[in-house]
Amino acid sequence: MIYGFLLSAIIGVIAGLFLILEGITSEAVWSSNNRLVEAVLVIIGSLILYLLLNRWPNLPKTSQDSLRELKLNKTIDYHDVFLNLLITLIILSFGAGVGPEAALLSAIISLSIWQADKVRYLYFEYDKLKKLPLHETLKRLFDPFKFQQKYVGATAPKIPSIIKQKRILYPVFIINGILAFTLLIRQTDQPSFIIKLGESNWHPVDIWILPILMIVGIIFGKSCKLFYKVFHMWINRMNLPLLLKVSMGAIAIILISYLAPDLLFSGQHSLNLLIGNWANKSPLFLMVMGILKLLFLAWCLNFNWRGGHIFPITFAAMIEGFAIAQLLPGYDQLFIVAIVATTIMSELISPVVAGIFIMLFFPLKLTPIIILVAILMYLKNKIGFKKTANS
Repeated sequence: MIYGFLLSAIIGVIAGLFLILEGITSEAVWSSNNRLVEAVLVIIGSLILYLLLNRWPNLPKTSQDSLRELKLNKTIDYHDVFLNLLITLIILSFGAGVGPEAALLSAIISLSIWQADKVRYLYFEYDKLKKLPLHETLKRLFDPFKFQQKYVGATAPKIPSIIKQKRILYPVFIINGILAFTLLIRQTDQPSFIIKLGESNWHPVDIWILPILMIVGIIFGKSCKLFYKVFHMWINRMNLPLLLKVSMGAIAIILISYLAPDLLFSGQHSLNLLIGNWANKSPLFLMVMGILKLLFLAWCLNFNWRGGHIFPITFAAMIEGFAIAQLLPGYDQLFIVAIVATTIMSELISPVVAGIFIMLFFPLKLTPIIILVAILMYLKNKIGFKKTANS
């Protein structure tokens, strides 16, 4: 247990250090307030990215990649985890409109398999390790590259009490890693991912507008999905060389830095704009910014500036929600935003992710509405899937 606690804490610290380092490098690249200097730095960053991707074309991995590998091989090759984070660090630091969550979750999954292999080694080699000098035992236990034991079903413990203990330890180690991550982030005064967008005074009589807003959100989300699909197919069909693709991504970043610098990065720290500098912007401005953010995301993902899509889509969905709320001044603003943002996110990602994620930004009073929209979107998707399967 002690060994597992130490390793899970190390994983949490690695995740925290990655975000801290990403903040430092991003600040270093974009703190000059000189657009020409920033453009030159982005070009340099794109050359570094090209060299890394040319050598390791399958990186950076996403959480989906890691889960797929785990399902296929029953394990993960975690030796490239830091290289994966390095490439992601380059992508994020130089302003790509993607989030850190994909590579970070991939790294956590890989490191969790590493932790399991190290703990398994201790379990099976315990009697041998007891006979070694303490310094040699510690050297083996904390060697990051050696002395590991892969999972083998034939030799795995079958005793019910041991299996029960393992199942209890899994969530305990996860919670321990999260605590280590949270403590590091708080002690270093990192900006929070979550901000509250204000208070809501919505009334039950306003519920009649919910289906109308959901229809608007569904149409918007489906239009985006269709565009993403066509755009992805078009780029793949062109079969562009890697250098040109990375360069195209760099050009987009430079253009965004001139035209709409607030849309750089993932958007995880830009939500305060919606209750700050953008609070009195016109609905047209907000709609254009939301669409431009989604276009920027699609461009980065398809031109090898890969990363997570949850934070960018959250930001864009919120922007569109505030735009529609501006058109309906007679209703509670956050009530409108919560419905529209949850619907769009459900359509573009999943109702479960949308429901959980959107709730973090809104007052407790809107939680039932967000859950209701997520459930309705889940049922819609399920019915649609059954119709497609039957046809």
